[in-house]
Amino acid sequence: MKTKLLFTLSFLICAFGFAQVQPTVHNAVFDNIPKSSGSDCACAGWINKDIADQGESSTLSGNDVVKLDDFESDGIYQEVEVVAGSDYTLDLEYTYKIDPTTTLYIEVIVLKGSAYIDGYTPAYDLPATAAQDGFGYETVASVENTANQLAYSTSVPPGNTDANDIAQVTFNTGTETSIALFVRAVGVYDAATHGDSSKDKGWMNGDSEVRMDNLQLVNTTALSTQDFFSSSLKVYPNPATSNLTIKSGDQTQIDSVELYNILGSKVLSTSSLVNDSINVSEMASGVYLLKVNAGSKSVTKRIVIE
Repeated sequence: MKTKLLFTLSFLICAFGFAQVQPTVHNAVFDNIPKSSGSDCACAGWINKDIADQGESSTLSGNDVVKLDDFESDGIYQEVEVVAGSDYTLDLEYTYKIDPTTTLYIEVIVLKGSAYIDGYTPAYDLPATAAQDGFGYETVASVENTANQLAYSTSVPPGNTDANDIAQVTFNTGTETSIALFVRAVGVYDAATHGDSSKDKGWMNGDSEVRMDNLQLVNTTALSTQDFFSSSLKVYPNPATSNLTIKSGDQTQIDSVELYNILGSKVLSTSSLVNDSINVSEMASGVYLLKVNAGSKSVTKRIVIE
């Protein structure tokens, strides 16, 4: 039955014209959602405990964010399927808690999938089922090896405690069809003073907590108007339990949205969004297709309702 449902979902995606142009990044807005074990966390979907301790849940201006603690080896990591020979941009918002700070910079590394540990095939699992260690990259040394890096960028403290944007990272995937995104804050490492035997990875942040939000990874290769609409469309949280927010980052007017169940039946249709959201609290738990219409353009996204 499961195989049949998956085939049906794939068929529906093709029928609605949804092309896998843009990468799927789980929990790119760092909502506090369940992960495979332990307490719910904004780091859900962003953990590799072999190379960094997990970021923690926090809030900033009323929004969920992920926090990298001061004097710890906190970081975020996720593997993403990409298109070979394509150009990508990566953007991320960050905020320092204190200024000035001994944190030297925020480091963004795009790692090659071809350098994953031997015999490993990425699963791109949802946060609720994704592994937290023993996969992808297993050592700090392998992450820091420039031969394994597709792109590397640093953003120095801006001298304020406002929300800022990292220096945008641009890269071409070359022959890679999978990448790993790794972000950490780097400060002076003083194991004698700040070392933690249970979490110390041989590097650490400085004296300021750093909060991060709204990561965007976009395939910019020969994007059509349709593709620009698709890449700028934000649908969150996913999985959803009550309200589902639908926003167009390029200010395109959304005319209507439709929700289809796994069997292809339309279960919701509306031309009116309330605060850019629709209420899905009455929907049965499961996998759905959300079709967003804007003029002659439409985008279909796979969502999960819990």
